[in-house]
Amino acid sequence: MNRISLDTNSSIDWLNSGKILVHPTESIWGLGCDAFNMQAVNKIFKLKKRSKKKNFILLASSIDHVGKKLCYLSKSDKEYLSKYWPGPYTFLIKYKEEIPHHLKNNTNKLAVRVSNHLPIKSLFKRFNGFIVSTSANISGHSNINDAKNIIDFFEYDDLAYYDESLGENKSASKIIDLESKAIIRA
Repeated sequence: MNRISLDTNSSIDWLNSGKILVHPTESIWGLGCDAFNMQAVNKIFKLKKRSKKKNFILLASSIDHVGKKLCYLSKSDKEYLSKYWPGPYTFLIKYKEEIPHHLKNNTNKLAVRVSNHLPIKSLFKRFNGFIVSTSANISGHSNINDAKNIIDFFEYDDLAYYDESLGENKSASKIIDLESKAIIRA
Protein backbone atom coordinates (compact mmCIF):
# COMPACT_ATOMS: atom_id res chain seq x y z
CA MET A 1 0.00 0.00 0.00
CA ASN A 2 1.30 3.42 -0.94
CA ARG A 3 1.47 5.62 2.18
CA ILE A 4 1.12 9.22 1.10
CA SER A 5 2.44 11.73 3.63
CA LEU A 6 1.33 15.33 3.13
CA ASP A 7 2.40 18.71 4.45
CA THR A 8 -0.13 21.45 5.23
CA ASN A 9 -0.48 22.85 1.70
CA SER A 10 -0.70 19.39 0.11
CA SER A 11 -3.31 18.39 2.72
CA ILE A 12 -5.44 21.39 1.78
CA ASP A 13 -5.18 20.49 -1.92
CA TRP A 14 -6.06 16.88 -1.04
CA LEU A 15 -9.21 18.00 0.82
CA ASN A 16 -10.19 20.35 -2.00
CA SER A 17 -9.93 17.46 -4.48
CA GLY A 18 -12.55 15.42 -2.58
CA LYS A 19 -10.16 12.91 -1.03
CA ILE A 20 -9.98 11.53 2.51
CA LEU A 21 -7.33 12.89 4.88
CA VAL A 22 -6.07 11.09 7.97
CA HIS A 23 -5.45 14.00 10.32
CA PRO A 24 -4.32 14.61 13.89
CA THR A 25 -6.69 16.16 16.40
CA GLU A 26 -6.20 17.25 20.00
CA SER A 27 -6.38 13.59 21.09
CA ILE A 28 -6.82 10.99 18.32
CA TRP A 29 -6.24 10.43 14.62
CA GLY A 30 -9.27 11.24 12.52
CA LEU A 31 -10.61 10.65 9.04
CA GLY A 32 -11.55 13.92 7.39
CA CYS A 33 -12.87 15.41 4.18
CA ASP A 34 -14.53 18.52 2.81
CA ALA A 35 -17.87 18.44 4.65
CA PHE A 36 -19.72 20.07 1.75
CA ASN A 37 -18.51 17.41 -0.72
CA MET A 38 -21.24 14.75 -0.54
CA GLN A 39 -19.19 12.12 -2.40
CA ALA A 40 -16.27 12.54 0.01
CA VAL A 41 -18.57 12.35 3.05
CA ASN A 42 -20.15 9.18 1.62
CA LYS A 43 -16.66 7.66 1.20
CA ILE A 44 -16.06 8.11 4.93
CA PHE A 45 -19.40 6.49 5.79
CA LYS A 46 -18.39 3.55 3.59
CA LEU A 47 -14.83 3.28 4.98
CA LYS A 48 -16.09 3.30 8.57
CA LYS A 49 -19.05 1.01 7.80
CA ARG A 50 -21.11 3.60 9.66
CA SER A 51 -24.86 4.13 9.58
CA LYS A 52 -25.87 7.33 7.83
CA LYS A 53 -28.18 7.97 10.78
CA LYS A 54 -25.09 8.77 12.87
CA ASN A 55 -23.54 12.10 11.93
CA PHE A 56 -19.96 13.30 11.98
CA ILE A 57 -18.30 16.17 13.82
CA LEU A 58 -17.46 19.15 11.62
CA LEU A 59 -14.33 21.20 12.22
CA ALA A 60 -14.62 24.93 11.56
CA SER A 61 -12.15 27.80 11.43
CA SER A 62 -14.01 30.18 13.78
CA ILE A 63 -17.23 30.97 15.59
CA ASP A 64 -17.99 33.61 12.94
CA HIS A 65 -17.58 31.08 10.12
CA VAL A 66 -19.97 28.68 11.89
CA GLY A 67 -22.52 31.49 12.30
CA LYS A 68 -22.27 32.67 8.70
CA LYS A 69 -22.43 29.32 6.93
CA LEU A 70 -23.76 26.54 9.17
CA CYS A 71 -25.69 27.36 12.30
CA TYR A 72 -27.95 29.87 13.93
CA LEU A 73 -25.94 31.72 16.58
CA SER A 74 -27.30 34.52 18.72
CA LYS A 75 -25.03 37.07 20.34
CA SER A 76 -25.31 35.19 23.65
CA ASP A 77 -24.50 31.88 21.85
CA LYS A 78 -21.34 33.44 20.44
CA GLU A 79 -20.37 34.78 23.86
CA TYR A 80 -20.92 31.35 25.42
CA LEU A 81 -18.99 29.53 22.68
CA SER A 82 -16.09 31.97 22.97
CA LYS A 83 -15.47 30.59 26.49
CA TYR A 84 -14.76 27.16 24.97
CA TRP A 85 -13.55 27.81 21.43
CA PRO A 86 -11.04 27.39 20.10
CA GLY A 87 -10.60 24.25 22.14
CA PRO A 88 -11.42 20.56 22.56
CA TYR A 89 -15.18 21.06 22.84
CA THR A 90 -17.79 19.96 20.33
CA PHE A 91 -21.19 21.62 20.42
CA LEU A 92 -24.49 20.42 19.01
CA ILE A 93 -25.97 23.48 17.32
CA LYS A 94 -29.19 24.02 15.36
CA TYR A 95 -28.25 24.25 11.69
CA LYS A 96 -29.47 26.60 9.00
CA GLU A 97 -31.88 25.20 6.44
CA GLU A 98 -29.60 26.16 3.54
CA ILE A 99 -26.78 23.76 4.51
CA PRO A 100 -26.19 20.88 2.08
CA HIS A 101 -28.86 18.19 2.34
CA HIS A 102 -26.38 15.41 3.12
CA LEU A 103 -25.46 17.15 6.41
CA LYS A 104 -29.04 17.35 7.66
CA ASN A 105 -30.42 14.91 10.23
CA ASN A 106 -33.44 14.25 12.42
CA THR A 107 -32.06 16.31 15.32
CA ASN A 108 -31.75 19.53 13.25
CA LYS A 109 -28.35 20.01 14.89
CA LEU A 110 -24.74 19.65 13.78
CA ALA A 111 -21.81 18.63 15.95
CA VAL A 112 -19.24 21.41 15.44
CA ARG A 113 -15.80 22.15 16.89
CA VAL A 114 -13.37 25.04 16.47
CA SER A 115 -10.07 23.38 17.29
CA ASN A 116 -7.09 25.01 18.94
CA HIS A 117 -4.76 22.25 17.66
CA LEU A 118 -2.07 23.97 15.57
CA PRO A 119 -2.14 21.49 12.62
CA ILE A 120 -5.91 21.95 12.27
CA LYS A 121 -5.62 25.74 12.60
CA SER A 122 -2.95 25.64 9.88
CA LEU A 123 -5.32 23.85 7.49
CA PHE A 124 -7.92 26.57 7.96
CA LYS A 125 -5.50 29.31 6.92
CA ARG A 126 -6.21 28.26 3.32
CA PHE A 127 -9.11 25.79 3.47
CA ASN A 128 -12.28 27.89 3.50
CA GLY A 129 -14.82 25.17 4.19
CA PHE A 130 -15.63 22.76 6.98
CA ILE A 131 -13.91 19.45 7.60
CA VAL A 132 -15.64 16.24 8.61
CA SER A 133 -13.69 14.78 11.51
CA THR A 134 -14.39 11.29 12.80
CA SER A 135 -12.31 8.72 14.61
CA ALA A 136 -10.09 6.56 12.41
CA ASN A 137 -11.72 3.19 12.93
CA ILE A 138 -14.57 0.98 11.87
CA SER A 139 -17.68 2.20 13.70
CA GLY A 140 -17.91 0.60 17.12
CA HIS A 141 -14.28 -0.59 17.13
CA SER A 142 -11.17 0.80 18.81
CA ASN A 143 -9.37 3.79 17.34
CA ILE A 144 -6.23 3.19 15.35
CA ASN A 145 -3.49 5.29 16.91
CA ASP A 146 -0.86 5.47 14.16
CA ALA A 147 -1.42 7.32 10.86
CA LYS A 148 0.57 4.79 8.80
CA ASN A 149 -1.41 1.90 10.30
CA ILE A 150 -4.64 3.71 9.39
CA ILE A 151 -3.54 3.93 5.77
CA ASP A 152 -2.69 0.22 5.74
CA PHE A 153 -5.90 -0.76 7.55
CA PHE A 154 -8.31 0.98 5.19
CA GLU A 155 -6.44 0.12 1.95
CA TYR A 156 -8.06 2.94 0.01
CA ASP A 157 -6.30 4.75 -2.85
CA ASP A 158 -7.59 8.26 -2.12
CA LEU A 159 -6.39 8.24 1.48
CA ALA A 160 -3.32 10.15 2.70
CA TYR A 161 -2.13 11.39 6.05
CA TYR A 162 -1.35 14.88 7.23
CA ASP A 163 2.12 14.45 8.65
CA GLU A 164 1.76 16.39 11.89
CA SER A 165 1.55 15.53 15.58
CA LEU A 166 -1.39 14.60 17.75
CA GLY A 167 -2.35 16.90 20.57
CA GLU A 168 -1.76 15.90 24.16
CA ASN A 169 -5.37 15.40 25.27
CA LYS A 170 -6.07 11.89 26.56
CA SER A 171 -9.72 11.67 25.49
CA ALA A 172 -11.93 12.75 22.61
CA SER A 173 -13.63 16.15 22.74
CA LYS A 174 -16.41 16.80 25.21
CA ILE A 175 -19.78 17.16 23.43
CA ILE A 176 -22.27 19.72 24.74
CA ASP A 177 -25.72 20.64 23.45
CA LEU A 178 -25.58 24.42 22.99
CA GLU A 179 -29.32 24.88 23.54
CA SER A 180 -29.75 22.84 26.74
CA LYS A 181 -26.09 22.97 27.91
CA ALA A 182 -26.41 19.21 28.57
CA ILE A 183 -23.19 17.23 28.36
CA ILE A 184 -23.67 14.51 25.76
CA ARG A 185 -20.15 13.03 26.02
CA ALA A 186 -17.86 13.86 28.93
